Amino acid sequence: MKRLPGGKKTILIAVGLVFLLLLGYRLFLYCPAVPVMVVKPTEVQGQVKGPGTVQSKVPVTVSTKITGIIEKLYADQGDRVSKGQLLAELDAVELKAKTASAQAARHRSQRELKRAQADVGKAQANLALAQSNYRRDLEVFKLGYISEAAMDITRAQLRLAESEQAAALAQVSAQAAAAAQAESEVKASEALLSYTRISAPMDGLITARQAEVGSTVSPGVRIFQMVDLDTIWIAAWIDASQIAPLQEGQKAAIRLRSGRHYQGQVARLNREADTVTRELQVDVRLDTLPDPLVIGEEAEVIIATGRQQALAVPLTAIVSRRERTGVMLVEQGRLTFRPVTVGLNDGQKIAVSEGLKEGDLVVAQPVNLPPSSRVKAVVKTPEGKGN
Repeated sequence: MKRLPGGKKTILIAVGLVFLLLLGYRLFLYCPAVPVMVVKPTEVQGQVKGPGTVQSKVPVTVSTKITGIIEKLYADQGDRVSKGQLLAELDAVELKAKTASAQAARHRSQRELKRAQADVGKAQANLALAQSNYRRDLEVFKLGYISEAAMDITRAQLRLAESEQAAALAQVSAQAAAAAQAESEVKASEALLSYTRISAPMDGLITARQAEVGSTVSPGVRIFQMVDLDTIWIAAWIDASQIAPLQEGQKAAIRLRSGRHYQGQVARLNREADTVTRELQVDVRLDTLPDPLVIGEEAEVIIATGRQQALAVPLTAIVSRRERTGVMLVEQGRLTFRPVTVGLNDGQKIAVSEGLKEGDLVVAQPVNLPPSSRVKAVVKTPEGKGN
């Protein structure tokens, strides 16, 4: 085995000593500076934040009840319309012809019914006369003044009158049924004709038009999309861990993606969270409607959940260890994990109801700092400067 020259051996020994010195310094003397905040009482304005979209509680799709070709359009997206206002018309030439034909058939059936009713009147008069003749001839026949043959003729005339009345009544029933059917056909054809006129089902705003003149539409195919302007809100998604302080009626600040700012209040809390995202939908009604209103526009919602006077620390100071929420303190030059009970937060600081006392030094950003580490506390002022 080759021996190292004396000079090289000396260098290796020196490098080893330096390494051991650095390691010892790191293990026993190194004391990194960490920014800390002095715990003190303050008022925390609680808030819960989440993304959302502009939606309507009552979105309505306007479509046709029959298949047809759009002949006229009277409204477009962005229009405000009133209930019953005509929005579009379908080609109605064929249905108008069918309606006219049904009305003509109704008139014919009504005339036939009146004729049959007149025939009943005539048959009843003939029957009354035949009954009178029968009673008179029967009396004189009993006295022997007329023959059996003459009496047979009177009986036959009575039976004929009775059959004619029955036939007339049957004809009236048949004509009445025909007239009722004709009336039904008229109503059906008029209803179909009315379906060619498409009207607004409510007061509101047309947010989309998806058909043009000449388009063939059928039931269920959307022609217009409408919303009720009285039920516009932001559907916001809030993390399930933040829903405890939420209540209906709480004030909210709303910032739309377009940069516009509005105020509102919580209108409804859904009672079922998304099983994948672990978020709950919270509906926030706007105090003033955006103009222009864009359904589906993204928004950010900040809900004010109340005020709390308590000790407070930065949100960045909160850590979790072994499923316990706490903070890292600097005590006698070493880091210590302290479990705490937290309350409201305003997005920057969070109230601590249990676990801390005034004057404690809390590490503002305890990243990669294990408990028991030696550190040097550098107190950060509210302006972020060290002392």
